[in-house]
Amino acid sequence: MAKSTVNAPPTAADVIQFVDRDLDLFEGINDGEEHHLAGGESLPPIEPLTKAWDVAYIRFSVPDLDLYERWVTDFGLKIIYKDDQVIYSRGLQGDGFCHVAHKGPAKFLGFAMMMRDEKDLRVLQENIEGCSTVHKIPGIEGKLCGGSRVSFIDPVCNLLIEAVHGRSIDELPPTRDRVEYNYGSKENYRRPANKLQDTSGNRAADGSNTVHPGPPDVLKIGHVVLSIPVGPHHKMMAFMMETFGLLPSDSAYFESPKSTEGHSVNPGMFDMLQKAGPSPIYPGTFAEGEATYACFFRCDRGEVPTDHHTFFILSLMDKKQAPVGGDINPQLSHVSFEVSNLDDVWRGHMQLKTKAEFKDERYEIAWGVGRHVLGSHIYDYWHDPYGHVHEHMSDGDRMTRSFGQRIHKMSGLGPNGHNQWGPTVRDSGIRNLDGPAGASFYEDFDHDTQQSLVDRNLDNVSELIERIRDTNGR
Repeated sequence: MAKSTVNAPPTAADVIQFVDRDLDLFEGINDGEEHHLAGGESLPPIEPLTKAWDVAYIRFSVPDLDLYERWVTDFGLKIIYKDDQVIYSRGLQGDGFCHVAHKGPAKFLGFAMMMRDEKDLRVLQENIEGCSTVHKIPGIEGKLCGGSRVSFIDPVCNLLIEAVHGRSIDELPPTRDRVEYNYGSKENYRRPANKLQDTSGNRAADGSNTVHPGPPDVLKIGHVVLSIPVGPHHKMMAFMMETFGLLPSDSAYFESPKSTEGHSVNPGMFDMLQKAGPSPIYPGTFAEGEATYACFFRCDRGEVPTDHHTFFILSLMDKKQAPVGGDINPQLSHVSFEVSNLDDVWRGHMQLKTKAEFKDERYEIAWGVGRHVLGSHIYDYWHDPYGHVHEHMSDGDRMTRSFGQRIHKMSGLGPNGHNQWGPTVRDSGIRNLDGPAGASFYEDFDHDTQQSLVDRNLDNVSELIERIRDTNGR
């Protein structure tokens, strides 16, 4: 199994506060270039332990389950079980629940990967330090979806990572009919005459149009994004490729300072990235002095199409994402959930906006609505009541192993945060990337809640994690 080596991560004293330069950077990058390395031979020469098929679910710990139940419902997830200790939610599709919220201190706990064969679980058990034995999923989780599981605490970010196989759950019907769009002059792609467009289901027969459209139908979990301090971000990239066989789809790097003249690239940011050492994604590809910033990863399904990214890792340099007196800790950047179309993305936007404005719910826009370039999907990002960013997305790219990978200079991501269309950086900022301390209401939390959110130390949730990992479900 290929290994990567990195230098020691920077301390908090080394970190350059980057927020003041965001606008300069994202509005200044214009004229870069892209390298498409086509074909499987362009991918890193790694022999992984296993190959994940998809992401399965994500876990949080939250102090107020009633508050969080409203968030989950307004976001469009379907609650399939709730008691005074936990909420399990699902989309219309998938192999089981895709979102779990336990009662406890405010914290992102971790995520699970879906495996195609139980032998993959045995390989993880035999090769990952601290991994549990392969076991049937116990308790309410086993009753809901069945299946087998292993779990471990990852060695880079201190997250609970689970791998599951054999879960199943019946698909749910959508709450609304499929939208029929009118594609202009294309007669075969036009909505029938005399059929009114009612994407929200709120065109009342009396013309009053007073019914709020409500939340969208979430189909399934889409991807997990981690923001990780410089240096460890390379280690986590290597770990996910070596352990779960993830493949790079698109990555971005900073050119050497000589090639960035005329662009507002923060020199402190560049210097920190250089300390990270060679990238595990494309060893030997970059010139001396060029530094990796982020990478989108997809699952290796061979020639079976898969989402452009199931996992994304980017560099974290925001000092707010550090516990008092400590270094910057790895954070959940965001978790994404797929919906059917553009109308459903906007439906989610309006549902959360309305509840925030008129019901005083602690929801806050992070970025959106827009369409990305890398991955192509339509996006809308919101902070949940504890600052963790959840995304509605639709219409993303799909690709196979033979696509290879693409490498981009940061100076080529475009003048609008790498959008095809959407709010400018100046309009809304890009607050979906770093972690929960990016929410404006983070400052309103008490000290213990703030520290729990940004600190990857698991001491305050150790009993909860022990219960989750208990192979007998006690």
